[in-house]
Formats: sequence, C-alpha cells, structure tokens
Amino acid sequence: MSKEPFSISAALSRITRADDHAYDDTLEVDESMEVGPHSGGALVPKRVRDPDLTRQKLLDAAFGEVRRAGFGGASIANILDISGCTKGALYHHFSGKAKLVNAVIDECLPGYIDAVWLDELEEVHDILPVMMGQVDRLGRDDAPELLEGGCPLARLASGAGELDEGLRKRIDGVYRYWRRGLASQISRAQFNKTVRTDVESSAVAEFVIASLHGFLTRPPALRSRETQDAFAGEFARYLNNLRP
Repeated sequence: MSKEPFSISAALSRITRADDHAYDDTLEVDESMEVGPHSGGALVPKRVRDPDLTRQKLLDAAFGEVRRAGFGGASIANILDISGCTKGALYHHFSGKAKLVNAVIDECLPGYIDAVWLDELEEVHDILPVMMGQVDRLGRDDAPELLEGGCPLARLASGAGELDEGLRKRIDGVYRYWRRGLASQISRAQFNKTVRTDVESSAVAEFVIASLHGFLTRPPALRSRETQDAFAGEFARYLNNLRP
C-alpha cells in the first residue's frame, strides 16, 4: 500500500476533531505556566511577583530582628532567612540597613503602639481598669506576642546613642505618637469624670510611658514574679490616685 501524502489540512483536522481522544492527556499551557529554570524543560506554575508583599515580608522580618537584637545587632542575613527574600529584593526596596530600619520605625512601631497600648482604650468609658489590665498581663502567659523579648521601642531607644540624628528623631516621633494618643484618651476620661480634672493629661501620659519604658527595658527572662508584682502594685497605686 502506498503511503498517503502528508497534508497539513488533514493533520489539523485530526488534532481538532471533537471525537478524537488521542490528546486528552496533553497539558494545556496557559499564562500561569512557564518552563522552570531548573526543571529540565518541564512546565511549572509561573512565579507571581508581588512587590508589596515582598516589601511587607522584609519589614516584618526586620521588625522581629530589631526586637531581638536592636539596631546594632540586627543581621541582614537573618532578615533574609526569616523573610525568604533575596538580597537583591531587599536592596530593590531599601538602599541599606539604615533605610530598612527607618521603615520599621515609621511603619511598624506605630502599629505596635496601637495594637498593644492604645486600641483597647478606644471608646471605653473608664480607661483606668484597662490600663491596669495591660500591666497585669505582662506577667502572664497571655502577654502580647509583640512584647516577646521586651518592648521593641524600648529596645531601639536603649541604643539611641549609637544611632544617627535622623534615626533618633524617628524614634522620638514614635514616643510622641504614643504620648499624644494616650493623653487624648486621658482627656476623654476627664470629660467622662473617671479621671481627675486637676491633672495635666500630657504629663500623666509622659509618666505612664516612662514607667512602662523602664520596666519593659528589662527582658522578660529577667523579670521575676517579685519585680512584676512590685511594679504592678505601684502602677495600680498611681492609677488609683487619678480617681476623682
């Protein structure tokens, strides 16, 4: 039997026939697939690049590293390992360690202040029991995870002498943010007649933050039950003196 001459149209008709099942197991390639660089030519899911997500991963990792080691001890290698990002990605978003720490101070620390200290005071008629509860939990198992290893703001501020003027001003800006937020809540409590009106709200806020800063500068591992109870007792005494 003579071989049938090759026909492009006949070949195409065989490929596209609806009842032809010869190609049922053929992998359909779409824009979500690509040839992997180390896959021997095999198709793999295409890597989706999300610059915002990468930047956030770097910030979260840097925040954790700064909490652990402070600015001077923070390791770029640890940040890359924790975030799973490349050195190229880090330097694409931040020109260096100082710029990365700047972003941590500006973007992460105010969120820490809100989450741990200020948000719970919002729309509460009497803020004093809430403030006392915040101190009580520092010695319990339900202490905020953000305070593991100590206060991240206090950790940075403790090494402020080694930092340049720009970083010191940024750290002070976070403290001012905390003072303004707490003073505003104290003023609202004065309006609600749950705090004495003969005290200056900003001065009270300054004293409370300074007290917390001093206590939280000591890492949790070095806080005994005795020191926790002593601090909580004196803090409660001070808050009770704010009653009308």
